[in-house]
Amino acid sequence: MTTRLFRILYVIVLSTPLISLSQTITPGADSVHISTSIKYSDPSFFKKIILGKNYRQEWETPVTLPVFYIKNFDFKILELGGGQQTKSLRMEDKRGREWVLRTIDKDVQKALPLFLRNTLAKKVVQDMVSAAHPYSPLIIPPLAKVMGIIVPEPTFYYVPDDPAFGEHKDVFAHQVVMLEQREPTPDNSDTKSTASVVEKLFEENDHLVIQQAVLKARLLDMLIADWDRHADQWRWGKFETGGMDYYYAIPRDRDQAFFQSKGLLVKIARLIALRHMVGFRDDMKKMKQLNFKSWQFDRIFLNQLDRNKWDSTIKLSQAQLTDEVIENAVKKLPPVIYAINGQKITSKLKSRRNDMHRGIMNYYEFLAVDPEVTGTDDAEIFRIKSEGNLLTITVFDKKDGVEGRRFYKRSFDPDDTKIITVSGLGGKDVFIVEEGTSSTIRLKFYGGEGDDTYDIKGNVRNKIYDSKEEDNQVINKKRSRIKIK
Repeated sequence: MTTRLFRILYVIVLSTPLISLSQTITPGADSVHISTSIKYSDPSFFKKIILGKNYRQEWETPVTLPVFYIKNFDFKILELGGGQQTKSLRMEDKRGREWVLRTIDKDVQKALPLFLRNTLAKKVVQDMVSAAHPYSPLIIPPLAKVMGIIVPEPTFYYVPDDPAFGEHKDVFAHQVVMLEQREPTPDNSDTKSTASVVEKLFEENDHLVIQQAVLKARLLDMLIADWDRHADQWRWGKFETGGMDYYYAIPRDRDQAFFQSKGLLVKIARLIALRHMVGFRDDMKKMKQLNFKSWQFDRIFLNQLDRNKWDSTIKLSQAQLTDEVIENAVKKLPPVIYAINGQKITSKLKSRRNDMHRGIMNYYEFLAVDPEVTGTDDAEIFRIKSEGNLLTITVFDKKDGVEGRRFYKRSFDPDDTKIITVSGLGGKDVFIVEEGTSSTIRLKFYGGEGDDTYDIKGNVRNKIYDSKEEDNQVINKKRSRIKIK
């Protein structure tokens, strides 16, 4: 089909007028009967073919929602936030807790390059918002709770033309929104961004992430087919014990949970570039593609978990996500929305739960091929040795030239892993491959800044990358290729 024909077809599809739905709001009412958006209603036959049926009915079906008045909550407005498509308002209650009010519908205008705004492309992208389920955030908390994952619990509201919003009134007036606690930590402590946590992890070796908690959260991401799990979709709680800071994951922003579109345009996009738009299907195939935006995140935050840990965590999650748990979670949808396809969502979740082990272990195998073991700007000792058929890497804090506290250990199976990158980052690091160690797994050492020492005695192919500007020492270099520049 030619580009010209596609353009003609798109114009026909997107020029179809929308039905104007009546949404009468009584001033001062405590509740309203309203749809989340009427932008995506009344699709023509061609529009359904090209852009998909999607969740248009869920967006346009009126539901009964409470009305949000700031005075009723006694919130103090802090600042306007949100990304390029969703607007949010940060507020604080009398106890000092922060809350966030987020719009449900999106405006994709600012997410597009200037030359695409107010064009056919903008209309196409805007219409694809209908492929996301507007009420999906309501299903997540019950599933997360049984898995031991900390998540905010949202409530949906309608915002009237409320003068108490001040300069932000026009942004939120007449919008369906979601209110949730910004930092739902058990002790109401502040949370950290992913960027600040990564910075701490790489600076000092007394900052650690509870990786199994991250894995549980990622399993839930995959169960609900949420493909948009980039670094900014997470907050991190922290607690201190034994002189260490431990961070736990708090996933947020479930905009793309249950994403589904069978439109021709999405099918073509999957083939060309947007392979992560796998969609909410009955099985857990194509997990590598679904998780495309999370590859680097997972390489950092899951790099200590071996096959056995993934295996046991998946099986535990499957046991926790009983039929009853799934059924009750989906019933958190407004009744009129549940009536549309709640039973279908329930059926798919059960089917995906049953297929979790096969599908997600395939993704583990993708990550396990070439993992990274990373130190910090502090001095560390990296000790590598054979344990049967496995290659074990243990990382210790270096105190007065000797091994101190251990903060990393993982055994790698040569059936899964082909090459491991070991990065010292900063500090006077020591890399040791013990004598008698033998493995088909290859190693790449990056010393980073600082005067590093390499003692490579085992029978493992390796490359050493470091700087000639520092006083690095290579004591032994069995099967080493040294690239010091």
